[in-house]
Formats: sequence, C-alpha cells, structure tokens
Amino acid sequence: MQKQKKSKYYKVLLLTAAVFIVAIGVGTVVFWRYIEAYELSRHEHAIQYLRENIDYDFWERSVESAMIPLLTVFESDVGAPVERHLHKIRDVQYSFRQKTDESSAQAPIYIIRAGPKDIGIVRLVPTVDVGFGFNLWEVGSIELLDSFVESLAENVSVTVSQNATVEVNGVPLEQEFLTECEFEYGAAYLLQGIFGEVEVSVFEFDGRKSEPYFAQNGEFYFPIINPFTRTFNILVPEGADVFIDGEKVSPGHISVRWLMPEVFDGGLSMSDIPFTMFRYEFEQSGFYVEPVVTAVDRSGSELVPIETGGGEILFTTPFCPELKERHTATVETFIRAFVNFSTNIGENTGGNYGNVSRLMLRGTELQRRTQGATTTLSWLRNSRIRYNSLEIDNFRPFGDDHFTCEVRYNINHRTEYQTRDVDGHFEILFVRSGGNWLAAKMIAI
Repeated sequence: MQKQKKSKYYKVLLLTAAVFIVAIGVGTVVFWRYIEAYELSRHEHAIQYLRENIDYDFWERSVESAMIPLLTVFESDVGAPVERHLHKIRDVQYSFRQKTDESSAQAPIYIIRAGPKDIGIVRLVPTVDVGFGFNLWEVGSIELLDSFVESLAENVSVTVSQNATVEVNGVPLEQEFLTECEFEYGAAYLLQGIFGEVEVSVFEFDGRKSEPYFAQNGEFYFPIINPFTRTFNILVPEGADVFIDGEKVSPGHISVRWLMPEVFDGGLSMSDIPFTMFRYEFEQSGFYVEPVVTAVDRSGSELVPIETGGGEILFTTPFCPELKERHTATVETFIRAFVNFSTNIGENTGGNYGNVSRLMLRGTELQRRTQGATTTLSWLRNSRIRYNSLEIDNFRPFGDDHFTCEVRYNINHRTEYQTRDVDGHFEILFVRSGGNWLAAKMIAI
C-alpha cells in the first residue's frame, strides 16, 4: 500500500515538472519572440538605413523642390543655386534626434542635423506587423526645414548713381527695389531672398558701363557721379521752341535780342535790320552728362545748331540748296576780292580795298577792320596767287534778308620773299541792303 502511494506521488511530480519545463520553454520562446519583435520595431533601424543610403541625388532633388517656389525673377535656372548650396548638406556628418514636441510612438518624427545646423524632418511610417502590436518602420517622407531653406538665401545690395540703370542677371531693377540711400546723389537697391550667384551690370546715364569699386558678400558699390550745373545761352529764330534733353524750355527764360545789330559796333540802329532772334539765358542743374539741346521752328521742323564760341549756341534753319544756287557767285566774288586785298595783289592796296569794301556792309566791324589793315599790307611785294581749291557751301537763311554760308579755300601765295600754301575757312554773314547782298561778318573757323 505504501509503495503504491509513493509511485503515484512520483508520477504527479514528474508530470508537474514536465508541465513546468514545457511552460518555461514556451514562455522563453514567446519572450524571445517578443524581444525580437520589439527590437525589429525600433525606429533606429529605419534611421540607420536612411543614414547609410542617403545620397547626392536625394539631396539635389530635395533642395531643388524646396527652392523652386522661392526663386525670384532674377534666377531663371534652379540648377545653379542648388549646386551652390549642396555642399552645405552633402559633405557633412549627419545626426538624428527625435522631435519630442511632435513625435509619438505611433507617428515618430526625427530631426536631421547636418554639421551644426538642423536641416530637415524625417517622418516614419509603419509597414509589416511583426506581432505583439509591433511594426517595422520605414521613411515615409523627408522635408527640409523652412528655416534652413530660407537661411540659404542672401540679400544683395547695389549702390549706384541716381540716374544709372541696374541689371541683375540681365533683369532690370525696378523702382520697387529702391531703398533710402546715405549718398546725396546715389540710389540704393536691395534684393532679398537670392539663392544663386548674381551678376550686376550698371550703365550710367550716357550708356557707359560702370565697374564696381567694391563687390563682396552680396554688396556692390559703384562710383556715384555727382550732377553738374550748365549755363545756357541759346539763340533761335522768332517763334522757335527750345528743348533740353527733350524737355521744352519755359518761355520765362527768353530775353528778346536783336541778333543782326551785333555785327555792328554802333552806327546803325536796331530798326535798320528788322530780323530778330530770341535769346534763352538760364542755368540748370542736375546733369550727369552734357545735355542735348534741340530746337524746332514754328512749323515743327528741326533747326540746326551752330557753336559760335563762348558756350553760345545759334540755331538756324537747315542748309538751303536754293540759296546756294542763287548766291554762290556773289559769295565767290566777295571772297576773291577779300583774298586779293589780304595778299596785296598788284601792290594796289587802295584799289584792292575799294573793290572789297564795296562788297561789305558799311559800319560793321568787318568793314572797319579791313580798312585798318591797309597800312600793314605794303610790305607784301610781287604777290601772286593760285587757287588750289575753293569751296562755298552750307547756306542757311535767316529771314528774307540774311543768310550765312561756309567758305573754304587753299591758295598758293608767292611773294619776292617766300612761297607758301595758305588755308582759309570762314563762316560769313550776308545782309541784303539797297538791293545788294553785302558781307556783314566773317568768323574764322
């Protein structure tokens, strides 16, 4: 009886031990599977995979897609700015940390750090269920931080003369980019959010290209040209309008002057020669290049400017072929008589003076000076001349009774002392008096 009890007891004990051992084995397997599932589901595996497989093409696409919406009109090609900034995230050591304020076990978020700067966010998504409520994870998306992308952009400032034209990468800068400038005659432009390199071209008011004296770190300084003041002394026919760089000059600057009496030094009154000219006399500031002065007559036809010396500009009608046809012979007769007198042909000073004097308007400075020269010509002996050339052209009318023309000649002049070629170039004013055309003024050109 005692032996039967012991046998039962051992059987129960062995069975219990077997059950316990099986339970421990099953529990161990389950626990190991749990640990394995937990280990496989750790976010660090996805991050490590990303760290090992991130490449140049990925960063290029990421930077490009982030920049495209932010590019300005001065950057038509995204490739250049992308290439410029890729090295900042491509050739550095990466690190990752969890974004604790937004990340959760079900939606993990990590921050990518390139060197000393946070550059983006990684969002992980679950894939395969590995049991026990655990999942494998993979990278769902990577986004560059707005703050990082914006930090790649730079400001560009350009300081130039007020009237200069500025182009950045071939695009003209409009008024919207102007800022206040510390220079009196300067203009400052500011461009914000530029990702790529810039080429700044500046053209001054006259179209001349200017070169910067400082260009570094997005700052470009070009020479500032100070404006100047110009004094104007302009003569135009009655009824004409004057323009400075295309802007009509106010009639308030006009002082009426009689041009033709200026050929006299007294002797005739203004009423003797009725042709009038208007004189504009004024100062104007703010010029960076020499201003363009133009004038038109009453009909709107453009007048021709003549520089008369001393800053004075005389506007006349254009050259007139009809005048040339009618008066060339008159001018030639006068100039030949004048040359004969000035070279003392025939050693007949008095006779030569009488010939040329009859062709001059009396009372003029021209007539008096010619008369005064008679005492200085007697030393010229045995004068002989030969015309190598004589040109009479550029006839301009001044009303009905006055015209100017241009005379050029070259003569070979022989005396008993020497032989030489002499050039002459004159602007001559002719006035109709008593039905005759007479020389009133000669200006050597």
